[in-house]
Amino acid sequence: MRTVGEILIESRNKKKLTLDQVERETKIRKKILQLLEEGNWDTLSPTYTKGLLKNYVAYLGLEQRKILAFFRREYDERKETTVVKRLDKLQPRFRFTPASVTVVLIAGLVAAVVLYLFFQYRSFTAAPRLEIQEPADNIKISSLEVNVVGKTWSDAILKINGEKVQISPGGSFSVAVSLKEGVNKLTITSANRFGKINTKTRTIIVEPPKKPIAGASEKKNVLHLQLKVPTKSVFLEVAVDGKTVFQGLMLVGSSKNFEGRERIKIVTENAGATLVKIGDKEFVLGKEGERVEREFTHND
Repeated sequence: MRTVGEILIESRNKKKLTLDQVERETKIRKKILQLLEEGNWDTLSPTYTKGLLKNYVAYLGLEQRKILAFFRREYDERKETTVVKRLDKLQPRFRFTPASVTVVLIAGLVAAVVLYLFFQYRSFTAAPRLEIQEPADNIKISSLEVNVVGKTWSDAILKINGEKVQISPGGSFSVAVSLKEGVNKLTITSANRFGKINTKTRTIIVEPPKKPIAGASEKKNVLHLQLKVPTKSVFLEVAVDGKTVFQGLMLVGSSKNFEGRERIKIVTENAGATLVKIGDKEFVLGKEGERVEREFTHND
């Protein structure tokens, strides 16, 4: 998988921009730009880095949500690696002898057995850790989409409103969730293999701003498509004119509108719960539980 730095460099090179040009137009120092492209997060605070990335990504015309999700994953995994390396450096060095090797082996075996029994006991009796970093509870937003970001055990089963979510090897997760106007309740659960569950809830109130009605000239030759999820939350991916504009979970009762010049492609993990409206036609994409990919053009 490409890193954030590789994506930034590739996008800048495609636009034939030098770091000096970017520095003049974004007011971000060239040295900082180099750190961002090298993925050197250690010299900058996470909050400061996130703000700089937002500005740089917006300048390059990249998808901000996707790049920030990559950054969070890289930062979390690198932080864990750094902690392990520091612990290794603190390990005392000693001279190996047959007696010391025997003692170490026996101690290691005993420790492994104790740890195994401890983790088995913890797995059986305790629910997995579950931290939700974003969004906060009981917030009001104007967007019909929110990122759910957090961390749990890497071997846990994570679900949002009953739909399974992929977890990174380090246990972190970040997923876009499509909302409906009004009150939305997210139920995030993390379960172990023995059925112990940790649950967090988030209530989000969506009050979208009123959009001006576009004139007829603005709507000419535009492909309009509406997605609805009337019966069950479902994971969807939508690409407009070849560019992915949404990839995440649509909650039951929510809907999203898309506009394109040539084509709109939909990939759904549950076609029977995905309702499409295009022009005067409204229909379900397929059967319940069926994964479907379909592209729509002006001819549909």
